[in-house]
Amino acid sequence: MVSFADFNRRGAHNWIMRDLRQARSAAVAMARGVTGPRLITNVTSSGLIIGEATETLDTIRNCLKDCGRVFRQGNTVVFLTNGHLPEGACHVTPLAVDGVATKTASALVSNVVYCREMKANSTGKGAKVDQPSVYPVQFPVPQSVLQQVVVMDNFMASIPEARLLTSHPVFDNDFVWLDAGYHESQRILVCGESFDPIDLPPLGLSLTAPATVREVLDRLPPLMREWVRGFHWKSPIDLINCIAGPLMTVLMPLFIEAGHPAMMFWGNKPGIGKSLAAQCLAILKDGKQAAPTSLESGAREIENQIASELNDGRTTLFFDNQKGKINHPTLEANITDSELGPRGFFTQNKIRKPNDILWLFTTNNGAPSDDLLSRCIHIRMHYEGDPGAHQYAVTEDEVVGFVKTNRAGILAEAAGMVRRWLDAGRIIVHTPGRFEKFSNTVGSILAANGLPGFLSNAREEVRQHSTTHQQLVAIAERLIDSRDKSFVLEVEGDIEAADDEFKRGPRPANPREQKDWVHYLAGAGVITAACTTPDKQKTAASQYLNGVLKVPVEVEVGERTVQAMIVSRPLGGRRVAYALAVKGLSEVKGTDAEGGDGGAGAEATPTGCADSDAITLLPPGPEVSGGNRDRDGDGGRGEPEAAGEGQEDDLWGPGRG
Repeated sequence: MVSFADFNRRGAHNWIMRDLRQARSAAVAMARGVTGPRLITNVTSSGLIIGEATETLDTIRNCLKDCGRVFRQGNTVVFLTNGHLPEGACHVTPLAVDGVATKTASALVSNVVYCREMKANSTGKGAKVDQPSVYPVQFPVPQSVLQQVVVMDNFMASIPEARLLTSHPVFDNDFVWLDAGYHESQRILVCGESFDPIDLPPLGLSLTAPATVREVLDRLPPLMREWVRGFHWKSPIDLINCIAGPLMTVLMPLFIEAGHPAMMFWGNKPGIGKSLAAQCLAILKDGKQAAPTSLESGAREIENQIASELNDGRTTLFFDNQKGKINHPTLEANITDSELGPRGFFTQNKIRKPNDILWLFTTNNGAPSDDLLSRCIHIRMHYEGDPGAHQYAVTEDEVVGFVKTNRAGILAEAAGMVRRWLDAGRIIVHTPGRFEKFSNTVGSILAANGLPGFLSNAREEVRQHSTTHQQLVAIAERLIDSRDKSFVLEVEGDIEAADDEFKRGPRPANPREQKDWVHYLAGAGVITAACTTPDKQKTAASQYLNGVLKVPVEVEVGERTVQAMIVSRPLGGRRVAYALAVKGLSEVKGTDAEGGDGGAGAEATPTGCADSDAITLLPPGPEVSGGNRDRDGDGGRGEPEAAGEGQEDDLWGPGRG
């Protein structure tokens, strides 16, 4: 007989209270829409399995497989936390990476599977007087047991695959809208808030390209317009390029295999909103601001930081306020790869997942490498005056709050812009860019929404910031000015065809090989003082010339612009001849002749390597333009000046690059 005082105490005698507690737990679980954790009774807290181990491991695996919260992506098994269905504020947390259970795996799995062990109550000293002789103890699945489950045969194959995990609805590869939930046929798991594309009215056919930022704003949907209207965009194209951010976000499944660019924000001075604009794109992608990632360390540390962000479930990497030279091959390779594989902290295991990352950079006067420049959408901001004295209509916190509050609405408007293009017949507008599928798709969508000109500022940014481009222009200017007939070819037809013409024609009488270019390359800063021997200089010249072959540039000659391109042809025996093909010099010479600069009467000398109607060598003699008359002081003979000699150091030295 149990006394009234002992009625509410725990123990085997109190079966009524035990059943009531279990009923209450079941009721709470039903109210949440999920069942409670499955209890495993033949596993000890020390990790021992009592009885048939295979059956127990199969039970745990089946619980994980059927719970609807465990998915695999690449070599990673992830668990949905903070929610029991994709619809809602669920968060993706790694459960195992490359066959190794994470440190938090046991705690995560306790939402699905729990262990219970019967403990014996001591009858001697230390006995628990309020417990029976045998009482139950519950605990998470031991790490050692969970590790055995993770490495079981066919474990990864039994887990539902989510090729892409996203925190917002997206379009799939066929432009089908995927709302929140798991889409098995596309292998895409969509978490977060549910919304549909907004129906936007069709645009008039008479719209012309916007000439001002105000015209771009007038053509944007209302929420998107309110978000971007307060920034200091340098030109309409820069604002159009920024709108590619939310479009990329809702179209990301299309660009994982084909590749997608990073987004680089430029400013003429600090404090004009570059970082704020980038953080707004991060909020649209992940629902929260991104933590800035440093690039000051080596490749290993950069990999660690990328792995850390991926482990946190982030799909945005933010490199803020970059200064000086920005040249990180590890980063450049990851931007273009369809699959990421960074190594985590203190481990050799790589995290392999599709590259659905939004890469964001901000800089004022950084010097990105040519590879990084070609991998970016360039968005420029410009403000005259003191940014600190400018009175903004809204604060930064208000802008961030607006984007967070209206994230679903802004993305729905971006999806509506895609739908508008689809309804108009998917007309493709060819947009030059490194990532062809991305540039053509996004450029066509923007054009269908009255915003043409996507990526049209890319060439200008390369000219302004590319060291290689500036060096190539410097070399071309000096060669044209030197009038050395063995280096320069005059092209009458298309500049792109000059290389083929040079290769097909007869062998040049005085071919210029790598060693002959060393002087000009050293003058432009290509070959540095580190190349101390002729062999090193020749190797450096070969590497540079092969890297800029058939790359057209525009060169200012007097008041005119000519096109130039380095071309090559094999000479046999591993020897190669190089020349600078130039188009438009005949017009410059004609202008010089009319101006009485001595150009009249100068006759073109046949190249001896192509038809004279297509390519001719520049003759020695009068200068190309009056503004560059006899710069070397050698009467136009083209005799190269020693590197580092005379006043040309400032013009042709490393500082120009």
